[in-house]
Amino acid sequence: MKSASVFGGVLLLASLAVLAAPNSPGRVQAFARLPNWTGLWETFSSKAITNPAGRSARFVGASSPLAGHPPYNPDWERKYQAALSDRAAAAREALTTKSCGAGTPAFASNFPLILERPLVLEIAVTPEVTLFVMDRGGVRHIYTDGRSHPGKDDLWPTPLGDSVGHWEGQTLVIDTVATPPGRISLFTPAELSEQAHFIERLRLLDENTLEDELTIEDSVSLARPWTMRLQFTRVQDLTRFIPYDCEADRNPVENGKVGIAPIQ
Repeated sequence: MKSASVFGGVLLLASLAVLAAPNSPGRVQAFARLPNWTGLWETFSSKAITNPAGRSARFVGASSPLAGHPPYNPDWERKYQAALSDRAAAAREALTTKSCGAGTPAFASNFPLILERPLVLEIAVTPEVTLFVMDRGGVRHIYTDGRSHPGKDDLWPTPLGDSVGHWEGQTLVIDTVATPPGRISLFTPAELSEQAHFIERLRLLDENTLEDELTIEDSVSLARPWTMRLQFTRVQDLTRFIPYDCEADRNPVENGKVGIAPIQ
């Protein structure tokens, strides 16, 4: 199995070497067919909480598509309703959860939650891979060079999962697997299992709006596939990508509450 895997990888690398010649006619033509997604994009939550320039806006997190009611099977529906009813747990989370530094929940950097998290994205599209560069340092890779997901021996859950894709005209179709089980939104206790499978169809609606039609399949938790539409909006008030700064964290969690530390 290992030898076959290595041999297949060598063939793939050899074919990529031909395609990757910087000025080869095939690669130039491939670039010419790609959509223009250059620039910075902000998520639904970023627009709801604050725009990238820092001006406050109305918080409407509960309206996030990922905060909807998943079509659970009976067992997971009971689990979900119990979590919704646990007001004590919700109060503890509200008092201690932060978006930066110590106290930030681990699931906050997982896929698909990163599609709604208040952050700015920069997207780089090439014939071989599309990169989603996030302001908190994460980079999501969607491979479009014809490769498939790794075999079972080489695939395990990671925060962003494993994503491969292909182009259907100007639409990028993304297949993602191997994500961690757990929360899928900052705003509800809804969870998915380790068997969750995600299909996205990403396309421009207009010059400044990028739509992500996301379908989630999970044979363990869901009674049927769950489809929603998320949108990213082109940022108009920034001239460059600004990394999210967690070094100046002035909100320590002390005695079970988020506090405000004085400026040193």
